[in-house]
Amino acid sequence: MNIKTAVKYLIITFAITYVCWWGVAILVAYTDLVYGDILPTVIYIIGNFGPAIAALFSIGKKDYPRRLKEFLFSYKKHGIWFFLLFVALITLTVGLSSMEWNPQMTALNFFISLLGSIFVYGGEEELGWRGILQPALSKKITFPLAALACGVIWALWHLPLWFIEGHPNQSMPFWVQATLGIFLCFWLGMIYERSGCIPLCMLFHGYVNVLLSSFVLKLNWILIFGIVLTTAAAVILWLLDKQEKVAKN
Repeated sequence: MNIKTAVKYLIITFAITYVCWWGVAILVAYTDLVYGDILPTVIYIIGNFGPAIAALFSIGKKDYPRRLKEFLFSYKKHGIWFFLLFVALITLTVGLSSMEWNPQMTALNFFISLLGSIFVYGGEEELGWRGILQPALSKKITFPLAALACGVIWALWHLPLWFIEGHPNQSMPFWVQATLGIFLCFWLGMIYERSGCIPLCMLFHGYVNVLLSSFVLKLNWILIFGIVLTTAAAVILWLLDKQEKVAKN
């Protein structure tokens, strides 16, 4: 992927999502419809798929079936272990900082929510953010800067949600969501760097979304320390990989 492809991806992504989400905001504000009604929900979900749709239009037309197969199912050896490392770190961080399970999140609800979060409400975005944008940026700038840039852009992509009356994101200040999104981009970025596997990124993104709903979140030193530690792990892995590449050359 190159910068030209990334720019094309971003234009399509923001065009689809912003038209849909600002449209929902206007519908809810100026009609009798409320967030959760069928029409706003359908439009909202289409907007959710902005990154995925844009990614499919950005992988190139030549030999499209082969490119699509490689795009969706590439995998680097031992990549699963880096995925499991970050799953363990974020699970311990959220679990130990909270120590209080959400009573409404039964095992069945967790499974259903996870499927929804992977394929409809978050994970599907990884086709674009990690599949297109991150590789393009990583060719021009270092991993930490690429992850930071992805996080900022991702936060701006979410901005319309704070103008949709009744949307769950309004329960959290935008700057908090943006900060968490930047950290998440470091974790997802390293999973992709080490695994090259978009499905693993989709699974991790969906898992984090559901995990945050499964516990009663509490802001304390354990949560802050865990988030910083998990992010530091991503940067350390990048430095180790960089040293390995230098040693081989």
